[in-house]
Amino acid sequence: MAAAPSPTVTPPAQWLPGDVLAVRRDLTSCKELASATQALLDRQDLLKDLRLVLGALHQDRVTLDRIESALSGAEIDSEALADIRQRWAGSTSLLVDRVRPVVALLGNSARGLDEAGVELERLTEWLSANLPQWPTENLLLAARRSPDDHAMGLAAWKALGNVAQLPAWNKALTALGDRYGTVQNHRVSEQTTAHLEDAKALLRGLARHIAVELEEADLFHRIEQETQDFRGNRAWATQWWEVPFDAVLNALYDRYMEVADVEPHLEVLRGPRSVDDFRDRLQRVGVKITPDPYETADENTRRLEDVLTDVLDLHRAWTELRASKGIRLQRPDVEAAPLEYLRPQSDAELLQAALELIDDKEFTEACDGCSTPDEIRQRLNLTAAVVERSRQERRRQEQEEAQKNRTLEVAGMSFEVSGGNYGGLFDHLGNLSVPDGPCASQDEFTALSEVPSGGSGGGRGGKNGGRPPPPPPAERRELIGIVGEIRAYHYLRKQFGEEAVTRDAWVSENRRKVIPPVGDEPNNVDDRHGFDFKFTHKRRKWHVEVKATDGNDSQFELGISEIKAANCLARRGGCWRILRVLNARSDQPEFEWLPNPFEDGGREFYRLHRGGMRVSYSRVPAQ
Repeated sequence: MAAAPSPTVTPPAQWLPGDVLAVRRDLTSCKELASATQALLDRQDLLKDLRLVLGALHQDRVTLDRIESALSGAEIDSEALADIRQRWAGSTSLLVDRVRPVVALLGNSARGLDEAGVELERLTEWLSANLPQWPTENLLLAARRSPDDHAMGLAAWKALGNVAQLPAWNKALTALGDRYGTVQNHRVSEQTTAHLEDAKALLRGLARHIAVELEEADLFHRIEQETQDFRGNRAWATQWWEVPFDAVLNALYDRYMEVADVEPHLEVLRGPRSVDDFRDRLQRVGVKITPDPYETADENTRRLEDVLTDVLDLHRAWTELRASKGIRLQRPDVEAAPLEYLRPQSDAELLQAALELIDDKEFTEACDGCSTPDEIRQRLNLTAAVVERSRQERRRQEQEEAQKNRTLEVAGMSFEVSGGNYGGLFDHLGNLSVPDGPCASQDEFTALSEVPSGGSGGGRGGKNGGRPPPPPPAERRELIGIVGEIRAYHYLRKQFGEEAVTRDAWVSENRRKVIPPVGDEPNNVDDRHGFDFKFTHKRRKWHVEVKATDGNDSQFELGISEIKAANCLARRGGCWRILRVLNARSDQPEFEWLPNPFEDGGREFYRLHRGGMRVSYSRVPAQ
C-alpha cells in the first residue's frame, strides 16, 4: 500500500507575484512574519533592523534581556547586530551625544552629565533629576531611535512643542561647538506640496472667483499657474520642522499680488491655519468650490467638439451644393480658452465658438444670427439627405486619417499599430546596434544645469499662455511609448548585463504587447508599479521609469503611480531613476539618465508643473 502523500505545509506568510504579502488567517504571532518582512527591507538602516526584532517599541518596555532574546533569533548581518548591541546594550556615549543638545535647548546645566553618562542607571537618574520637561523613559527611547541630530531634534519638537522648533534646536547645536552641526528640514518641498494638494480645489475656486469678479477670464489661468509653479521657500528649511499651512497661503498671497491688482480678493488667504478654516472663509465670502474649473472646461470643450463636427458637416454639404471650388477645411484643434473654465457655456456661445474656428468668411457670414446647427441647415436650404452624405464622407476621411496615424516609420521600418502585437517591431529593433549613452550602471547622470525660476515649461507668455502643445494622437503616443521601452530594454541590458536585466525585469504592461510571459515565467507586469523596469545589480535594486519622445524636448509627464513610487523610494533611500529615450523612432536614438526629482538636490534640476505632473529640466549646453 502506497504511503499517503505528505500534506503541503503553507508558510504563515509569503510573498506572491506583484509584491503581495499573503498571510494565513490562523497567524497567531508577529514573529511568524519575520522572514517575510525581512525580505522587504534592504537592512541598511539600523532602526529598521531594530524595529524588526523588537516590534512596536512604543508599546512595550524594552529591557536588555528582551533585546538579547530578540537578537538571538534575528537573521541580520554581523555589522547590524553589533550596531544594535552598541546602541541598546553597550556604551551610553551615543545616548549622551543625543541628549546633550536637549539640555542646551532647555537652558539647563549640563554639570554632571558626562560623569553620569558612564552607565545607564546613573544617566537615567541624572536625566530624571535635571530634565523634568521630558519623561526620562521617553527621552532615552527617542535618543536610541535617533540616528543623528536631525532625527533627535524632530523628536524633541514632537515631545516639547515649539520650544524645540528648528531655529531653537540649531541654536542649541551651535552653542555646543564644532562637535555639532546645524540641521535642516529636507522635506520642505514635500510638505509644501502636500498643503497645496489639500487646498487644490479651494485655490482653484478662488482663482475662478477672482476672474469672474474682475471680468478678466485669463486671470484664472495666470493665478492657477502661480499655484502650480510654487514649491515653497528655501528659507523655510531652517524655520520649521513642519511647514505651517498659513505660511503657504501667505506666500501664495505674495505671488498672486504679482499677477494683477487683486488685493481686495486675497484677504481670505490671510490667517487660515488649516484647510477646514480656509474652506469656511471662502464659503463666507461666496466663493464656489464646486464644480472644479477643469471639469467645467472639459465639459465645455467636449460639447464644442460635438457642435464643431455638426457645423463642419454642414459646411461640406454647403460647398458641394454650391459646386464650390474652395479647399476642404481641415478640422481645427479645439483648445480650452480661459473663459471656458469659469462657467458652463450656452448652446449659442458654443455655436459661435465653432464658427470662429472655421476659416471660411463667406460661410460664417451666411450663418450669422443662427443659434443651433439645425437653424444653419434651414438657413442654407440643406436637406437631411445632403447633410447625411456629407457626414458619411467625413467618417470615411476620418478612417483614412486614423490608419495614417497608426502607420509610422521606426528606424527605417514602416509599422502599423494594429492588434496590439509588437513582436515584429521588437525583433527589428533588437537587430540594430545599441547607441552609447551615460554609464547607467555607475549611476552616471546626464549633465543638467539648475532650472531658473520661471524656467522652461512654466512661463506665462507665449502661445497658449504657456500651456504645453496638444498631445499627438493616441495611437502615435502608444507606439512612441512602446518603442521607447524596447529601446530602453536593450540599453539597460547593454549597461547592466543580460543576467541582471532579464525578460521579467520589464514590468510595465507594454511588455505584454511585445514579449508576453510564457508558461511558468514570472508575470509581474502592471502600470501601477510606478516604474517600467525593476532589477538587481551588484546587490542594489534599481527601479527605472522610461520616458520616450519623438524629438529631444526636455519635458515629460509623471503619472500618479510614478510620483508615489519616486517619493516613497526617495524617503527609503531606494534607487528610482528616469531613462529618457530621445528621438525614439530614429536610427540613432539618444539616452539620458536622470536622477529622482524627489531626492535631495533633485529640485535644482527639475521644475514640476500642473500640480506635480509635468516635469521640466535643463541640460548643460554642449561644448
